[in-house]
Amino acid sequence: MELGQALAAVAWTGASGGAHGRRRGMAAGRFAAWWALAALTGFLDDWPVPPDELGAAASSLRWYRWDVGEPETGWSLRLAVEDTERGRAWAVSAVDAAL
Repeated sequence: MELGQALAAVAWTGASGGAHGRRRGMAAGRFAAWWALAALTGFLDDWPVPPDELGAAASSLRWYRWDVGEPETGWSLRLAVEDTERGRAWAVSAVDAAL
């Protein structure tokens, strides 16, 4: 998945309150996405990071979404990121399945 798609998914997740939460809005979602990207690329001590620098640092990250093979039931994220330069990877599954 492309960086832009991953950031959009994180921003949407950060903006949404899920089934039981309060919607925080896209400004909060975008901030969360940029902050998470800064954390993943080691730029938290340099916050706020100029967009070009953050984009350049993030260009080597590989992004993935996965499917559990079941119908989506409400709010879910299922996102993973791999930093091949530093030999690290992270994954998050933020499922909020209100029935």
